[in-house]
Amino acid sequence: MAHTLFKQILTTRLPTRFYSPSEIDQLKDLRDAGYIKVAFSPQQGAMPPFATVHEITNLGRAAARYFGSTYAPLPELPSVAFVLPSQHNPAG
Repeated sequence: MAHTLFKQILTTRLPTRFYSPSEIDQLKDLRDAGYIKVAFSPQQGAMPPFATVHEITNLGRAAARYFGSTYAPLPELPSVAFVLPSQHNPAG
């Protein structure tokens, strides 16, 4: 399942390679969703194809935060500043 593979990618040092045909198919889904940047090698003779994940995109990081992954900290909420009207006029 692509979601499980995405969680694995979130906790792996990049770049990382995948060789399994099922993982390569899942990586294509994650790429198409815009979550990762990945390069796919062409099959060369007896050497099986592989995929190298280079980066998790901003969209991928946002999805990880949205779905509760521990990959990235939740964004800090902006501080709320209340501005109260002042009857004091510093101009005079």
